[in-house]
Amino acid sequence: METLEVDILNKRAKAILAELAALGLISVRPQKVRSLSQVIADVQRNAKKLPPLSQEEIMAEVKAVRKKSRNAASRKAQVRR
Repeated sequence: METLEVDILNKRAKAILAELAALGLISVRPQKVRSLSQVIADVQRNAKKLPPLSQEEIMAEVKAVRKKSRNAASRKAQVRR
């Protein structure tokens, strides 16, 4: 058996899938959607597993992101000229 994820683009495609399921050729099950509160709980749970960052590590990350942002902005300005 092989599992595929399919994006259904129109009603006819969904009807065809329903017909195939009725013939017993495929099995269709709805995708489980997580709520925002579940996603937040997962992020918080995973964050607890990480070691805490020092103030120096946080500042180094902030500086790196700012530098990357400035470099991207300066490259964009050069292209516009």
